[in-house]
Amino acid sequence: MENRQWRIQAAFVHRNECTIIELPIAALPLLRIGTPYYDGLPMQTQKKGTLFEIKVDNLNNGSVSKAIDVCRSLNYFLYKKLQLMNQNMWSFQSDGVTYHMPQTEMIRALFAINKTLTNALLRPNGLDLLVNKVSINQNQIAMINFSDEIPRTIMTDDFARYFGWLYLHSEMKQSFSSVQSNAYAMMANGINLKGVPLEMTMPHTDAFNLTVRGLRRNDEILILEWLASDLAYPPFKELNIQHKSIKKRLYTPDKRKKRLSKQEQSQEHVLNEINGERSGEDANQPVIDIEPTQMAFRQSTIVNRISEQEQKVNQGDEYISNFGQGGGVKQSIVGLDESIFGGKIAPIEFKTMEIADTYIDYGLDHFIAMIQYLAGYYIYLRVSVNFVYLPLGRKFSYLPDGRRRVCAIVKVNNGMKESFIIEVAVPDNRSLSTLLVPSFGSAHKSEIRIQELLTKLVFNSGSWSNSFLKNLVHNKIRHYDETARNWAQRIINCL
Repeated sequence: MENRQWRIQAAFVHRNECTIIELPIAALPLLRIGTPYYDGLPMQTQKKGTLFEIKVDNLNNGSVSKAIDVCRSLNYFLYKKLQLMNQNMWSFQSDGVTYHMPQTEMIRALFAINKTLTNALLRPNGLDLLVNKVSINQNQIAMINFSDEIPRTIMTDDFARYFGWLYLHSEMKQSFSSVQSNAYAMMANGINLKGVPLEMTMPHTDAFNLTVRGLRRNDEILILEWLASDLAYPPFKELNIQHKSIKKRLYTPDKRKKRLSKQEQSQEHVLNEINGERSGEDANQPVIDIEPTQMAFRQSTIVNRISEQEQKVNQGDEYISNFGQGGGVKQSIVGLDESIFGGKIAPIEFKTMEIADTYIDYGLDHFIAMIQYLAGYYIYLRVSVNFVYLPLGRKFSYLPDGRRRVCAIVKVNNGMKESFIIEVAVPDNRSLSTLLVPSFGSAHKSEIRIQELLTKLVFNSGSWSNSFLKNLVHNKIRHYDETARNWAQRIINCL
């Protein structure tokens, strides 16, 4: 802790040199292990590791170990940094395979879904400070009155569902609180390890499905990222919520106002680096969508928004006012710390979780089976698999059930040439071929070009059109009802 603000240490490797920097604890949702970064932004299509689907019997069935003991056997380098070697790992077994997951990643995926909750992680009774009143009756109808500390911009129905599950599930709430109590206990015992490694008490859970990105060595897998699960089983069927942003609208015939900005819209947010400066309170702080972790709820819940205040809404003729600055700037300095009254730095929020009714079922099972065969049979290949969400902007960005459409990006290196296999999820039975493209040089150039291809795909209504592929070396491989072996062979012929 420094200047009353919790900090987190993050390790970045450049040209085989490892540098550790300190960031506000609320930057945790931005940090994904094994992900390259460029100019402070993650390169989502260039991540290390491949996909694994796991059946977990109970999160509590496992053991704690240190990163140095696990990573040494898996040949994963920690660059002789004490801060890295002392990280806590959670190890468990499933179907004869031993899995090792950094507890920091578990905390990120389960609890650090936005800035507000991440800052609450290391506050005593952090969850309780975010609510005014909570109750649940015998009919499984819950009520939560949220405190004003939660900004209006994140007060969505999905956030309410997630928070209700976290708060009213005693095991999960206790696990959330354990992050703070474990950290304070280590500090009280005077243990100096160049930082306090985060640790959570594992909750008792029912069996659940888990999808991760990781690295395999024999019968051991090092998990780098928790991607999706169907862990959540809320103890309520209906949820009534109250918050200052929930207002009853009163419509009037008065004139509407629209502020005309003379400035450009904000395009870039830069994290404040002056330690000691604090963020101000702002109920309307901007929310940045980050590649989300998917949480499938096993029980559908109804959310009722209960208003305590009234909001006047004018519906008359519109006129434009030029008073005030409005708008934004190309670059704005923002803070991630706990907002205080009188703070001068603009705060910002994150959205890093997607709540779904179904577990990560995108119709990519056959494709993944083919990639697993490809990596297992052609052992000279180095294969990694990433999942990214398609850019927003058109209807094709979403599936018919409302979920974001995903895309599998497979990087294949045969020792002489690197290529990318792009497979877009089409569980809605749209016709879309697999696309193969060569590497564009550096990881950064490949990231930019692949993201450009996905953007053009979205704005072309989900079609690999020759209008934007004609000047690009590529292969389009049609889908057939065939074995993974035959499909893999067709891929090999094009690499």
